[in-house]
Amino acid sequence: MRNSKEGGSSGNAGNIKSLWHHDFKEPNWCRGVFSYTPGKLTRLVFPTYVGGKVGRLCVEVKEESLLIHAPKDAEVIMSEALKSLKSVEAPSLLNALRTLFKVLLSHYHEELSTLDNETEELIHGMMRGKVRHKPIYRLYDRAARLHRGVHGLIYALQRLDNVYPELRDLTDEAIMLENMLSTTIDRIVQAFNLYYTLVGERTNYVVTKLTVISAIFLPLTLIAGIYGMNFKYMPELSHPLGYPATLATMAAIALGELIYFKKKGWI
Repeated sequence: MRNSKEGGSSGNAGNIKSLWHHDFKEPNWCRGVFSYTPGKLTRLVFPTYVGGKVGRLCVEVKEESLLIHAPKDAEVIMSEALKSLKSVEAPSLLNALRTLFKVLLSHYHEELSTLDNETEELIHGMMRGKVRHKPIYRLYDRAARLHRGVHGLIYALQRLDNVYPELRDLTDEAIMLENMLSTTIDRIVQAFNLYYTLVGERTNYVVTKLTVISAIFLPLTLIAGIYGMNFKYMPELSHPLGYPATLATMAAIALGELIYFKKKGWI
């Protein structure tokens, strides 16, 4: 196991060195879920969202020391938590736990804010005609993974509540974050619905245009079909004005249909 490097004020360095340890290797017990010793929490395993991925965060309380086994992607978060702990006047096991969970909450809030902004930009782009589905899938996937991380955080804080009731305010904040995330997921689902609505409208528009074109050419095709029949006695065929009269009639029918469709608002 790799101990954290000393830092901060000289008065706190020794305390922090003995209080906080973290590494990026997963021990065997980290594959479990939860275990107790009589009246005291010893180990806690819960999912966490870091680096765009869902991993396991394993926390062990051992002889008033906090041992954390985190995925490699969580190195920045561990460094930030350790830096925050060094600024605490009186480092303690409770403060170490509070610092760890506050940094995770802050990380999740930042990710949620990014998701909110990207969702709104996507919806505004769709309203301007940029209809794409892949960005919606990516946003939903990120939101779902973040949701797992927030659920894991709530689970961990609620299990800690029996031993460290002082962390109850963080539980309330995590639940509030979950509610905010649920709203964001609803917005992404609305973006899905908007996408399919816009695609449906585009399809209906194209079908309407094709229907109008077919309706215009249908009587013209009928006339062409009639005069394409090889009957011997068709008086219009020998009339000197037969051809231009037929063309004029066909043009009048097409123009009349266009005017009618325009008045109906179909084109």
